[in-house]
Amino acid sequence: MPTPTLTQSVLIAILQAILVVVFIFVVVPLTLFAERKVLGYLQQRLGATRIAGTLTGLSGFLNRNMWKMGKIPMLSYWRGIPMLVGDVLKMILKEDILPTKADKFVFFIAPAISFVASVVVFAAISFVPGTLFTLPNWVPLIGGLPVAGAVGDVNVGLLWILGIASVGVYGIVLAGWASNSKYPLLGGLRSGAQIVSYEVPLTLSLLAPVVMSGSLQFGELSRSMAVGLPIWGAVPQFFGFFIYLTCGFAETNRMPFDMPEAENELVAGFHTEYSGMKFGFFYLAEYINMTVVAAIASAFFLGGPWLLPFGLQGLFNHFLSPHLPALLVTFLCEPHALFFVGKIIFLLFVYIWVRGTIPRYRYDQVMAVAWKYFIPLTLVNLMLAALVRYFAV
Repeated sequence: MPTPTLTQSVLIAILQAILVVVFIFVVVPLTLFAERKVLGYLQQRLGATRIAGTLTGLSGFLNRNMWKMGKIPMLSYWRGIPMLVGDVLKMILKEDILPTKADKFVFFIAPAISFVASVVVFAAISFVPGTLFTLPNWVPLIGGLPVAGAVGDVNVGLLWILGIASVGVYGIVLAGWASNSKYPLLGGLRSGAQIVSYEVPLTLSLLAPVVMSGSLQFGELSRSMAVGLPIWGAVPQFFGFFIYLTCGFAETNRMPFDMPEAENELVAGFHTEYSGMKFGFFYLAEYINMTVVAAIASAFFLGGPWLLPFGLQGLFNHFLSPHLPALLVTFLCEPHALFFVGKIIFLLFVYIWVRGTIPRYRYDQVMAVAWKYFIPLTLVNLMLAALVRYFAV
């Protein structure tokens, strides 16, 4: 295959960026819709299952057809989707209110910081090693060229992810301060303390895969954790996964760690004074960050684009692949982006599941969990990972 020209390389990079953005803006709205439905089922309430039956016009038409869909088992889940459409339109069309004494520039830029930081992180996330697909030959200029499974699978990908993701907290803190209101200020201060606290055990939990693989590149980390470890490497992976995922809940301000919002205490926390699309950017950033946390957990602990979690794929490939038909070997023993995305969706469901079942901690309990329990546990887990690396080499 000939080496792509500079123009072709730029066009491929633009196409990869577009695909990532499309993925984000498909997964996030569906997660919003799924959250209402799943919470409705979990807590035995209607959730997003109906809108008022007497509405006329487009809303009435959608409502009637949603209930017809409800009679078909596989389509009943989509009943209530007009509510999602209505919420999106409301967020776009709602009046944008600016508090009189707010710092206008900071108030304006804060949601953009949170939103941009959450999206840019995806530049270093590898959905599948190597080629995702090859473009058809009839595509102008770039026909026949491969499209990689990552926008930029750089050799310091994990550092890029952690560095850019940590910038998002500035948006929350600045939003709380710029509103010039006591409840947003309290929410911003809580967020700053909480995220700084949980970044320590979260980073330490991710250092275990780094130590075992000897790499910071996202794709190489994912491959090493899936097929490059001895069987005892599953131990630090298993414990690291639960520590990382819990810290991920705290980093994304989700239940039971939603201290920066805490609607029972702080009205809505750091974004109390926001409306319209400025509020929408915070809302989207939260769900995009959830997807990022799920993607990292999937890649480094659950096998990523390989089928089995916690390093068991290597054992499976070694012992069972010689006895399987070629078609099954291709499906079960090779990496596929479908597995990676499926694990992300499962972890997003876990986010919703936890929100519907576990109550909020007190703020002192939130801090105690990070400093008294998770940091010591991650240090022990890091030592286990170092032992795995030592004996494996």
